[in-house]
Amino acid sequence: MPLLAPQHKLVLRHLLSRGGTALPSELSIDIDLATEDVLNALDYLHRTDLATPMPPTPGLAEGRWSLTAHGRQVGPSLVKGESIGASNDDSMDPAEGWGFPWRPVKKDPPVYARNLPRPKRQGRKALRQPRFALHVPDRPPERRRWGLLALASLMTVTGAVLLLMTIRSVDIEIAGIEDGVALQPSSIEGIQISFTINGANARSANLLLDDFPVSGVQRYGNRIVWVVPPLTEGPHSLELVVQRRLYGQVSSSLAFSVDGTPPLIGLPNVLEPVPMNEPVTIAGTSEPGATVVVGGIPIETRDGSFILELDAPPAGPVSVLAIDRAGNTSTFNMIIPIAYPRTQGVHVSAAAWAHNGLKNSVLDLIEAGKVTAVEISLKNESGVVGYESDVPLAREIGASTGLFNLRSAIEELHALDVRVIGRIVAFRDPILSKYAWAQGNQDWVIQTSDGRPLSKYGGFTNFQNVNVQNYNLDIAREAAEAGIDDILWDYMRRPEGRLDNMFIPGVGLDDPSPIIVDFLSKSQTLLREYGVFQGVSVFGISATRGEAIAQDVSGMAHYVDYVAPMIYPSHWSRGEYGVAHPEAQPYDITRASLADFQRVLDGTNTALVPWLQDFSMRVPYGPAEVKAQIDAAASLGIYDWLIWDPTVTYTAEGIVAAPS
Repeated sequence: MPLLAPQHKLVLRHLLSRGGTALPSELSIDIDLATEDVLNALDYLHRTDLATPMPPTPGLAEGRWSLTAHGRQVGPSLVKGESIGASNDDSMDPAEGWGFPWRPVKKDPPVYARNLPRPKRQGRKALRQPRFALHVPDRPPERRRWGLLALASLMTVTGAVLLLMTIRSVDIEIAGIEDGVALQPSSIEGIQISFTINGANARSANLLLDDFPVSGVQRYGNRIVWVVPPLTEGPHSLELVVQRRLYGQVSSSLAFSVDGTPPLIGLPNVLEPVPMNEPVTIAGTSEPGATVVVGGIPIETRDGSFILELDAPPAGPVSVLAIDRAGNTSTFNMIIPIAYPRTQGVHVSAAAWAHNGLKNSVLDLIEAGKVTAVEISLKNESGVVGYESDVPLAREIGASTGLFNLRSAIEELHALDVRVIGRIVAFRDPILSKYAWAQGNQDWVIQTSDGRPLSKYGGFTNFQNVNVQNYNLDIAREAAEAGIDDILWDYMRRPEGRLDNMFIPGVGLDDPSPIIVDFLSKSQTLLREYGVFQGVSVFGISATRGEAIAQDVSGMAHYVDYVAPMIYPSHWSRGEYGVAHPEAQPYDITRASLADFQRVLDGTNTALVPWLQDFSMRVPYGPAEVKAQIDAAASLGIYDWLIWDPTVTYTAEGIVAAPS
């Protein structure tokens, strides 16, 4: 029978009185014992096969205990005659309370041995004969070996110390999370953090989150599991404390943080304009510990600050990405604009440059200090390539006329300290569209809704077609290799009119604006290799109605160095911008329309170089009208401009040199 201490028997007795099942807290109240003492008694009854938990309950809630079949059988006899209170009867049998409720009785011999004769006992004082001879040495005993005794004592003490240290050693293993980790709320919610306790009773362990007890803890033997609920953002600490009766408490803790906030990047979306082909320094700040990637280049951060040195300004927007320790990201595109040089220029057609009289009138403007740039047509609205081109397709389709030598013209103007801007009319191209259609390349051409070539402008090529794009890029590359300073794209748009009245192969009825912007991205990458500026001419209405012709001005601004709006007063309807008669009020309409473009380009640091009017339509234009437009631009802080006269006969008196 098992040996039971008094409190074990009390627990057993009250367990029997409750029908064989009870909660530890109920027994604690009945017996007036601490819950821990009750649990220890139940644990002893469990080890002696008298009681068992039914079944283990996960979490922090206590479980019920019940008698085993063996406990129900022998339990009543083990507590028979026991009172609930402690007894002070000195006459009680000392064996009572230690598992012996009755005195052992003399057992009868088994049946097969009852009739056997009993062995005769010899006298108590009779000497027993040894079974083998004993030899007693005839010499005095040797002296004790004190060294061996000391060694044995030392080993005993050492073993005892090691045993004590082993008993006192508690190891807590934590799994499911790393110390010091940072996680997003969605990443940490629902994960299981487990604590395995070796060397102590896991039942006495308490889990604390930020110094407060944790609910919902599950216990499996010496293992404790906690499923993390939603937590607030910020730093947290998790500590497991194990209570030990003789040796105090032991604990193990870790720290972690919950972070669902994207990291901040101290970097402007648009930098101040920088010189072409010169080194660029990008300096900014980020959240400490975050990784910053600029243009695909990882940057080392120190205390949250970083510096990136570039050999030259990149073409187009630069991607900026920051990733913090928890995996949150922030990203945006940063624009590094080019500082566009001061430009006051006039348009010159290829035929005019080949004409001595018209060419000399332009040279007179240069000599008088009226202009600092000449814009010369490389490919015009008719699809004619005015200079002698070596582009194979230009020669094949008969577009190259050889009216002038491009390299010689550039060298001549550079000698006069004048910048040269090459104008390329991109997609309005009657020569290429007619040739492509004749060759069966209908997808090179924008068509009517019933599948015929669009007759508007004599033929409009398909800006989505890669062959059309490459043809224009080849002309730009040839000009860049010849030493041109700028490429100014014109007719960078679709034809006017409703999309459902035309058919653009490969585009359909979708907005073609992104295709136009993508082409400018390609051309900027090409031209930046040669250190050539890129501009785009746009309709005056594109500041507010650019979708009507696929001119997304703000999107274009990311890939050009300047925007050149054609704000000719004669092209505005009456009442536009509140101006009663725009053609007769050049100052008013110029200032109003340019202010609108400044609004659209705000925050891009893209230069604004407007086209001004020096030709007459319904209202005669002379020096006063030309000067009024220049003054209107200057009133807004715009000192760059280009003047258009298709006949290349400029009003020198109205052209006012801008301040340097």
